[in-house]
Amino acid sequence: MMLRKVLLIFGWTSLIGSIADGLLLSFSLWLVITAVEPISLSINQLLQHLYFIYWVKQVAYYVLPNDVVVWLFNLPALWYFPIRIVVSIVIGWWALAVAAKMKQNGGMELGSPQY
Repeated sequence: MMLRKVLLIFGWTSLIGSIADGLLLSFSLWLVITAVEPISLSINQLLQHLYFIYWVKQVAYYVLPNDVVVWLFNLPALWYFPIRIVVSIVIGWWALAVAAKMKQNGGMELGSPQY
């Protein structure tokens, strides 16, 4: 039962994160369309416009190697966010599907013996 709750939380968090990523993608497109930023807008440049979430970069430095953070935040936002949205939706859908299957099995976790 605990695994099902974890999968539900993980699945919904992934799907809600996809919505947030969609908003970031929309803002990135708006910046490019209005010629405020070039089409090569990086995630780092995007975060400079969104100062209230710039702390994410500092968290990344704590949990990832410095080279990975530099590489990640220099990726083009218009490539990164669509890929991230698709991956988050697939992972969220998978987690929710597994949780639904667990519910159909009478709350038994997958692979657990039924007596």
